Amino acid sequence: MDLRESLGLSVESDEIALIYDNNEISVKNLIIYKVKDIESNLNQKQWEGKDEDEEAFRVYEGIRRIEDKELWDDIRFDVVIVQPGILGETFKSTLGYYRSLAENGYNYPEIYQVVDGYAEILLQQPGEKHEQVKDAVLLRVQKFDAIIVPPVYGISIINPSEKRTVLARIRADEAKEITKEFEKTKGTCYRRKEEGKWDFNENYEEIPQLRLGEPQNKWKTVKRGIPIYASYVYRQKHFRTLVEPDPAEFIL
Repeated sequence: MDLRESLGLSVESDEIALIYDNNEISVKNLIIYKVKDIESNLNQKQWEGKDEDEEAFRVYEGIRRIEDKELWDDIRFDVVIVQPGILGETFKSTLGYYRSLAENGYNYPEIYQVVDGYAEILLQQPGEKHEQVKDAVLLRVQKFDAIIVPPVYGISIINPSEKRTVLARIRADEAKEITKEFEKTKGTCYRRKEEGKWDFNENYEEIPQLRLGEPQNKWKTVKRGIPIYASYVYRQKHFRTLVEPDPAEFIL
């Protein structure tokens, strides 16, 4: 499948991986997560350890046109592919994570955009501690929808569909994913089950009502139908808040 229209790069995809010309496209790093790598986020009562060597998701870090090298300095463009499938009663997903602190003391934010397929994004804001959640937001997103992840929110991407989901992501190159809190609670505060149902995660102390949010397709220069790669290349200054976070610019 040709992803040029929605990704903004000369890249194709099969059901597992990206396909591109190394003379045109550069990738800094490829990380592949198998089911056994996301085991810490699964409910062991529902999952019996089957299919542990199946791929859950993969991340192409620092993907760009070779000619654009000078444009991507302290900001990075990634592609995330989440595979379909059910593990016990839970759909395949990315690991839940927060992001590390920037120099100004705020957590790094980030932006996702769906390149192909369908995803359900769960964002959660911790209270005084991770197990006491202040806000839980569900976003149902499809091709070209953008997801603005505020500094303080954790995120997990769930694929409840029957085919792989491809997402683009832009963030500060220095941003590190912090997963230990989600490993301790075995995932997010809600778990996505079949037939659109969501269950409370009993490993949390306080969980608010899950609210439905809307994709943020009009954030600064991010517009539905325009790949965020192109938005960044032509309006780089609008993305400086990814490196120097201002929580006021990221309101859900």
